[in-house]
Amino acid sequence: MVYPGQLHYSEFKAPILNRPIDDPGRKLRIICIGAGISGVTTAIRFRQHLGANIDLQIYEKNADIGGVWLENKYPGVACDIPAPCFAFLFEDNPDWSEYYAGGKEIKDYVQRVATKYGVREMMKFQHPVQEAVWHEGDGKWRLKIHDIQNDVMIEDEADIVVMAWGMLNNWEFPKIPGISMFKGPNMHTADYDETFDPTDKVVALVGGGSTGVQVLPHIQKKAKRVHHYMRSQNWIAPVGFGAGELQKRQALEAGNYPTSYHEYRRGIEDGIMAYMAESGFTYGSPEQQKMEGEFRARMKRALGQRPEILKTLLPEFPPGCRRLVPGPGYLEAVVKDNIEWIPEQIEKVTAEGIVTKDGILHRCDAIIWATGFICDFRSRFPVTGRDGITWNQVMDPEPEAYLGVLVDKMPNCFLYFGPNCAPGAGNAYLAIETECELMISCIKKILREKIKSICIKQERVKQYVAHVNEYLKNTIFGQPCKSWFKRGDPTGRNIAYYPGNSLNLLYVARNPRWEDFDYTYLDEMGGNPLTWLGNGYTMADYDGSSRTSYLDPAVIDYPPIPEAEIPVNENTTSESYERVEIKDPADVSVVLLPRTTAA
Repeated sequence: MVYPGQLHYSEFKAPILNRPIDDPGRKLRIICIGAGISGVTTAIRFRQHLGANIDLQIYEKNADIGGVWLENKYPGVACDIPAPCFAFLFEDNPDWSEYYAGGKEIKDYVQRVATKYGVREMMKFQHPVQEAVWHEGDGKWRLKIHDIQNDVMIEDEADIVVMAWGMLNNWEFPKIPGISMFKGPNMHTADYDETFDPTDKVVALVGGGSTGVQVLPHIQKKAKRVHHYMRSQNWIAPVGFGAGELQKRQALEAGNYPTSYHEYRRGIEDGIMAYMAESGFTYGSPEQQKMEGEFRARMKRALGQRPEILKTLLPEFPPGCRRLVPGPGYLEAVVKDNIEWIPEQIEKVTAEGIVTKDGILHRCDAIIWATGFICDFRSRFPVTGRDGITWNQVMDPEPEAYLGVLVDKMPNCFLYFGPNCAPGAGNAYLAIETECELMISCIKKILREKIKSICIKQERVKQYVAHVNEYLKNTIFGQPCKSWFKRGDPTGRNIAYYPGNSLNLLYVARNPRWEDFDYTYLDEMGGNPLTWLGNGYTMADYDGSSRTSYLDPAVIDYPPIPEAEIPVNENTTSESYERVEIKDPADVSVVLLPRTTAA
C-alpha cells in the first residue's frame, strides 16, 4: 500500500561499503591547540578512547606544558579550590605541600602527569597557531602555525580542531594615560618579573580580585609600604571546603594528609557539591542567607580595626555573584600598618607614581597591575568557519556556545571552557574531563557513522542560552554585581556559568542529544546515511577476535534475581548459587550466579 506522496526506496542510492560496520575506514587527523590542563587531558583521554583511529597533534605557543600555571609566576599564585580537588580524576596527588597549592607545584604536577602517560611526543612547543580556516568541500580545517625556533610558517590540515587555548592567558595593561611613563618596575601579574624584590620599597598594587588577593600577603611582609588600589567590592571566602580536619591538626601549611587520601579527596569534593546544592545557589533561600551572614560576620571581625576598608570592600551582592575568592592571609595583611588603602579611581600614571581622580599623586617605587585577564571568549588568532563566518562574529557582542563546547558555524570544532561552560563552584578538572567526554562521544559518532562534518544547530545554541539566562535569574549568579562574568555590566547576562551543578553537567555530557546537530556525510555514503551499515559483518569476522564476546561475564547485563525466587529443586539448593556484585558506571546490582566447581 502506498499513500499519496510517499517516497519509494528506489529513489535513493544505496551503495554497499566493502568493509565491516565497525571499521571506520579512515584515521582522523586531530589538532589540539594548547598544552595546559585541557590539552594534557585531551592527549591522555583521546589516545585512551580513540586509539589507532586518530592521529593527534598538539601545538603549544609556550616552551613547555602547563598553560596558565606555566605563565603565571607572581608571588602567591595558587589554585583557588582545595588542592586535593585540583587534580586529574585518574591521578591523585597526596604530595601537595599546601592546602591551596602554589602555581609552580601545580605546573610540576601537570608536567609530571604528562610525562607519566607519555603524551609529550604528541606536542610541538613554541608553535603558536596563526590561522584556522574551514574548507567545506573536503571537510577539513587548514591551519598556519609559526615554528618559532626555526622562524618559519608551516601549514597543517585537520579533520577536527580542539581549542584548548584556555581562558586565563589573554591579558593587557589597563588603558590608563601615561602607564608606560612610570620610571620604576612596572609589571602585570601575568608577566611578572621574578627578579623584582619589594623589600623596603613603596609598591603600588592595583586590583583586588583573585590575583590581587593572592599577591598582597606576600609583598606586605617585605615592602616598606603598599598602596592598595581597590574600588570593587569583593567577598573574601573563609578557608576552603574540607579544611576542618586540617585545621584541627594545624596542618594547613603542609601536606600531612590522611592515610586514605582518595577518600579524603572525595570528602572535600562532597563538601563542594553540597555547597552547589539547589538550596545554596537559590538567591534568598535560608541556606544562602545563612552563608552570606557567616561571610559578612567574618569580614566585619577581620576588618573591624580598619572601617574605611570594610566600607569599600564589603559587598552588597551575595557571595558567588562575583568569583568567590579564598584569600588565605589577605584580610590579616590588609589591616597592617604598612598598607595604604586607596579606593579612588586612577586618573593617570606619571614617572613618579599614580595620580587618582582627586588629584593626589601617590609616589611609589614599583607598580604591580593585578587587573586580570580579558575573558571575552574571542579567538587568539583568526578563525573562519562555515559560510565565511569568523569566530569573533559569533562571540561578539554576545559570547555563545552550546554547553560551552560547541560553537555555531564551527564544524568539527570543540572548545574547552567556552561561554556558560561550567558550574559556579567545583573541580575544574571535572569540568574539563566532562567536556572531553562529550568531545570523544562526538568523534566516535563521526568515525562510526562515516560523518564528514558535525556542527551544532544555531537554534539549539540560542535555546541553550535562553535556558541558561532564565535559570540563572533566581540564583546568586544572576544578581546585580560588576564582574567579568557579566562583562562589567552589573545587570548584564552571565556568560560564564552552566545552569546547574557538576553532576547535572556530567549527566548531560554522557547523554548527547544527537538531534541538536547538523551533519554532512562522506562522499562514499552516496547521500544515504544508512550506508554506514557496511558489508553486513563486523571486525570480529575478520581479525580473529572472539565472535561471542557478548557472552563475556563482564559484558553480560545480568538481571538481579529476587532472593525469594531462587530456583530450588531436588538437585539444587540455595547453596548452589553465589551472590555476585556486578558494578557498572550507571548501576550496581547484586545477582546470583551458579557456583562453579573444580573438575
